[in-house]
Formats: sequence, structure tokens, C-alpha cells
Amino acid sequence: MPDIVALGEPLVQFNAVTDGPLRHVTYFEKHATGSEANVCVAAVRLGVSCGLITRLGTDEFGLFIYNWLRGEGVDVSHIRFDPERPTGIYFVQRNYPIPGVSDVLYYRRGSAASALNPNDVDPEYVGSARVFHTTGITMAISDTARSAAFRGLEVARSRGVTISFDVNYRKKLWPHIEDAVSVLSKALSFVDIVFLDEDEAGLLLGVSAVDEVFKELRSRFSINRIVLKLGLKGSIAYWDGRIVKVDAFRVPVKDPIGAGDAYAGVFLASILKGYDVERAMRRASAAAALVVMVRGDEENLPREEDLARFLEGYGRQVDLR
Repeated sequence: MPDIVALGEPLVQFNAVTDGPLRHVTYFEKHATGSEANVCVAAVRLGVSCGLITRLGTDEFGLFIYNWLRGEGVDVSHIRFDPERPTGIYFVQRNYPIPGVSDVLYYRRGSAASALNPNDVDPEYVGSARVFHTTGITMAISDTARSAAFRGLEVARSRGVTISFDVNYRKKLWPHIEDAVSVLSKALSFVDIVFLDEDEAGLLLGVSAVDEVFKELRSRFSINRIVLKLGLKGSIAYWDGRIVKVDAFRVPVKDPIGAGDAYAGVFLASILKGYDVERAMRRASAAAALVVMVRGDEENLPREEDLARFLEGYGRQVDLR
């Protein structure tokens, strides 16, 4: 059984090869993506097994994602094919209208994964994992997918499985902000490890100062393992009473999408491999930096040797002799 079991929607990403508004873009690259799928690939590349619970359409895009994940070593035994619904897709618009920022156009309403429901959650599969991971994205795509995510949380809690949750608030997926706050707050009551950024903290907690975020999550939700992502300022964690700050790596950015998933996947894998929280954060930051240097969320996810070379060589002049 996998060390990590994740639940969520994989998608096909069409990433614009050129910058600017999509109405003027002619060429796109196709990539396998999706927050929980990204976490799985990140973990597997570091030698930590991961399985994904989801649904795909019986279309070419579903087959593409299935084959990609299986080829990467992700356990696909709990992926179901839905003959009635399509695989979700989205398009990425880069560097417009804000330089350095990517925008997305979703075509995922009514997707196969939106039909996820509690019956898709195998208690034995979830209960045998060391970590169960899901995100706020899955809770936004449909009522049944939300119920499936909460079923996973309930099973994991009852079986003593560590629960990891990335808030991943996506305004485009929540018609009403009040619903997002209510649902995501409910999810936090199950969580052992949470990933969030300053904006998400402000939305859910009403505070964004680091010490206040930690205080609120501990007092309101009894979460003692918190990773606060600070973008270019790096990340800071409250981990069982210890506060650790790690700077971000400055790299040329091709597309910032996928950095948070790379961070979460490598962080979880590193913790499971026995690294202390500071080294896990540094490794996760390196993975996030590598991912944003290319188009696509998963292609640049590192293996152990890649991480070692990056961390040892970052900031040094390359020796071409």
C-alpha cells in the first residue's frame, strides 16, 4: 500500500507557448497536472510511494493522464474511468495582463472527477497509508467531490493516518466566498499538517501576521504542524513548537503554476524519509524553484540526485571544464 494516498482531480493543462492574451496564442503545450496528482509525482520521484483516488473520462485526455501517472510510478489502482463525463482541462495564459503572473481558464465543470463521491473512498486503502492528502480545490469542484474528500478525512482520522491539507483557495471555483470559508474551516478541524499562504490565512482566520496565523490555527483547530508559504519571501513553519524560516531560491521564472504542489509533495516526502523540518522545507523550496523554471507542473519535479545537485550548486558558477 502507498505511503501517501491523495484524493483530487488531475487535469490536462494546455500551456501557452507564447506570452499574452489567449485570443492571440496559436501554440500550446499539453501537460498532465492537478494539485493532488502533482503531489503524488513529487513524492514518487523521491522514492516515497503515492496513490491517487480520482475519476477520469474514457477519452484521450483521460488515457493520457492515466498513462503518465502510471509511467511515473503513481499507484493508479483507485482511479476509475467514467464513460459519461470528460476529463477536465484548462488553459494557461502567461505574463498578461500582469508580468510574471499566469492566469487560468478552466473547462472542468461536469468533469469525471467532479463526480467523485464517498463510495470512491476505500477505507482500507486510505487507512493503510501513512499520510492522506487533499486540497481545497477538490472541495470546490462539486458537492459530491467535497463529500468524497470529507469521507477521506473521516476515514484517515479514525484510522490514525496523518492528514495533510493544502488550502489552495481558488476564487474561480467558489461562487460564494462564504461557502469557501465555511467548508475550508470545517476541513481544518481534521488536519494534522496544513499548507497555506498569507491571503488564505486572511480569508479563513482574519489575520495574516505570521505569529497570529500560527496562534489562530493552534487555538481554533488544534493544528501544530503549519507551513505558511510566503512567495518570494520563502516559507515559515510552526512545527511541534518549533518555528523555522527558509528563504526562497531566486530563479528565472517561466510559469509560476505548480510551485505550491511541488513544495507540498517534496516536503511530505522528505518528512516521511526522516528529514527534520528545516531540511524538508529547504528541499521543498528547491523543488518549487525548479518547477517554475519550465512550463508544466510535473516535468521539472526533482529526483534525489537533482535536488542534491541544485542545493549543492545553487549560487555557484558552473564549471564547464
